[in-house]
Amino acid sequence: MSAYYTMNPADLPALLTAWQSGSRALCPCKEQDGTTRLESFVPAKGLCLDYTNLAMPPVDVLNGYQDVLFRWEGNERTYVAEPGAEAMAPTVIFGMRPCDVSALEYLDDFYLGEYRDINYSMRREAVTIVGMNCRTPGKSCFCAATGTGPFARSGFDLMLTLDGDLCWVECATDKGESLVGQAMVFFRPVTEAALRARLGELEKDCRDSFQKLPDLSQIRTALLQGFDHPVWEEITPTCIRCTGCTAVCPTCTCFQFTEERLDAQSGRRVRVKDSCQTAGFTRNAGWHNPRSKAAAVRHRIMDKLVYIQDRFGKKGCVGCGRCIDVCPAGIDIRKIADTVVKDCPPEGQRKPMPVSIPERASTRIDPQLFTPYPARIVAIHDETPDIRRYVVRYMDERLAETFRLTGQFFMVTVFGVGEVALSIPFGDQHDGQFEFCVKKVGKVTSALAKLGVGDVIGLRGPYGKGFPYRSFAGRDVLVVGSGVGLAPVRTIIVRLLQERERYGRIAIIASATRYEGLVYKQDLKDWSKIPGVTVQYALAKPTDAVQAHVGYINDLLPELDFDWANARAILCASPRRIKLVARDLLGLGMNGKDIFTSLETHMRCGVGKCGHCKVGAHYMCLDGPVFTYEEMLQLPEEF
Repeated sequence: MSAYYTMNPADLPALLTAWQSGSRALCPCKEQDGTTRLESFVPAKGLCLDYTNLAMPPVDVLNGYQDVLFRWEGNERTYVAEPGAEAMAPTVIFGMRPCDVSALEYLDDFYLGEYRDINYSMRREAVTIVGMNCRTPGKSCFCAATGTGPFARSGFDLMLTLDGDLCWVECATDKGESLVGQAMVFFRPVTEAALRARLGELEKDCRDSFQKLPDLSQIRTALLQGFDHPVWEEITPTCIRCTGCTAVCPTCTCFQFTEERLDAQSGRRVRVKDSCQTAGFTRNAGWHNPRSKAAAVRHRIMDKLVYIQDRFGKKGCVGCGRCIDVCPAGIDIRKIADTVVKDCPPEGQRKPMPVSIPERASTRIDPQLFTPYPARIVAIHDETPDIRRYVVRYMDERLAETFRLTGQFFMVTVFGVGEVALSIPFGDQHDGQFEFCVKKVGKVTSALAKLGVGDVIGLRGPYGKGFPYRSFAGRDVLVVGSGVGLAPVRTIIVRLLQERERYGRIAIIASATRYEGLVYKQDLKDWSKIPGVTVQYALAKPTDAVQAHVGYINDLLPELDFDWANARAILCASPRRIKLVARDLLGLGMNGKDIFTSLETHMRCGVGKCGHCKVGAHYMCLDGPVFTYEEMLQLPEEF
């Protein structure tokens, strides 16, 4: 619904008082340090209307510093995990600037898509947005360049525009009309034409008062062409990783989990804001970190000006300028944009642009994303000296009966310690029991290693996109698993062998430093006995246990009697090893789109919310972890 009004700005305090009878009203208040912050309206304290922008983004009310995701309690006989989402009282956010309104539109898309965040959803439903168009830009503002201001076009329930002793009011939703109806005495209806005509004049005046704006018309091309621009190394030494830029950004959504024990048998998992600028943000449990400090600085800028736009069609940077104001090193996103745009090579000299990786069909999951289902450990097998295989079963047998293997990994919880992503090594015939191979490399896997038969863990999933094995029908198939990388490819091997007649020759190459370091040794021996299946070993150290090649995986490829032009390959190893093997497969005649990889990055949430596994515009947990080699080459080179 759309309706248009005017009112007297002097009546705004009385209006907020009227709204407080049914809702909490948050409004801009001037602090002693000179900053303007969002606080509950108190008539005696007054209302600040002459601010440029709030010190902290008002979306923090919806996307706060921390959230309780779930609570748990248990003993040896019972175990319960319950969602932690809590309803919020009806709230009016008054005075939100257009840049922050635009940020809220992005957050709605981010949190309320298919993988719906219940905590955010409940708060969002309780909030009514009363925005206020800008009349005077601040020294760091550049919303006119990002297209998100100075006047808002959408995303609000009510939008106010001050005009001397008059205030123009645009009502865009039923929520907004409800607020007007609560205090109709303050409002006088006007025509849309009258409102639009005056707002056009006021907006032009505001736009004319901006300081020099960056040219963002070609920023996507310029940044992608300038991925290796010297500016990244030039500004990196000045960055002290204080994370101030991400703390004040209204579109930053990254978080980490914190485990809180309430007592010996209960606790909760809390979501806490995180920053992509911290040193360990992309570091995995084995301490490998694909993103350097310079790459982290570049990722923030690329994410705001390229990646978010590519994925959501919404601005990742809304031009509020908070990151500029707060940075002690003086890093200015506007200057960076000007530099890369100025140095962007002419069209005939540009590098090939990355192509978009096609979206894959998503799987519907439990709407309460972050609450694991308890599962009991029923067996433990030692695969290697440092790798164990855990067999688990849901405590709720109904979950096992309805389970479908639709993803590529589970998020596994050790209650009170944390959560880790584990690949699925079993096929469709799971008989209500699931198994995982676990190597003790981090906090959670170390805690898991201390558990025994009868202990309880938590399961979320399955998540991710698996290997499209049915498209391999009629083709020769090569499967390579290096070390614990055999675990995720075991699933596809099991599926291929269940329908052996549908495929051509199948070759399996198992790689490790030593034979003792391989998982599924008996499976490998059993598979080698199946007609049309070849199992080979590539080891760094010789062994008497099996006939093995001492050397690299690549050495074995020419020996395979494959029709390489029509073959399919699955590679699960380190990114470096994947690239080396893929290079040789291409040399044998394969196409990059027929080589599939599993990119195991630092996954924390599994559903594309925490940001830790984001590479370019893609979340590895959502868009992957399975990619073709051709798609892998489209990812930023930092990976």
